[in-house]
Amino acid sequence: MKRFVVLFALLITVQLSAQNFSAGKSSMFYVDLVSKASVLNGDWGLFGGMRAGINLDENFSIGLAGHGLIPVQLGKSYINVEGRDELHFGYGGVEASYKYYLSPKFYLSGNLFAGAGRVDYELLPSYDYFFIIEPGLSFNYNIIEWFGLGYQVNYRAASGVKYADFSNASFGGWSTDLAFKFSF
Repeated sequence: MKRFVVLFALLITVQLSAQNFSAGKSSMFYVDLVSKASVLNGDWGLFGGMRAGINLDENFSIGLAGHGLIPVQLGKSYINVEGRDELHFGYGGVEASYKYYLSPKFYLSGNLFAGAGRVDYELLPSYDYFFIIEPGLSFNYNIIEWFGLGYQVNYRAASGVKYADFSNASFGGWSTDLAFKFSF
């Protein structure tokens, strides 16, 4: 993980030195606070998360993202039901996006997330790490220059899940995000 962080910092430094951001261009950095409703083991779960990164130019962005399951029961899922073992699930990694502007305030973006997930039960002494890829399409609206809202639809695919009674399909499925988008 340390090597990944060092490599990411190095790539950003090289890219920043190559860019010439003028005063009229879009903001260089972004931070999104994300609320995600996602299919989880055949039912729905609620996640909280964050994205942060750099706009390489007006259309391309790259950054880091992380999401964690909020321990609240939604629907009829056995996950995080009182009296049963609580599930902890989170994932993070790199996210790249391409923006297509429809107007100065409204744009679409195609996103691709790739990273790792971790799952464990609170009372079960083991855990598992696995690969996650999550492509998505986002509809975004800039309310003011440095703040906007985004709605995203994603499909998460997991690979390498070997924990308890879970499979790759347990952590794959559709999700929707509501993001509060800040740029500076």
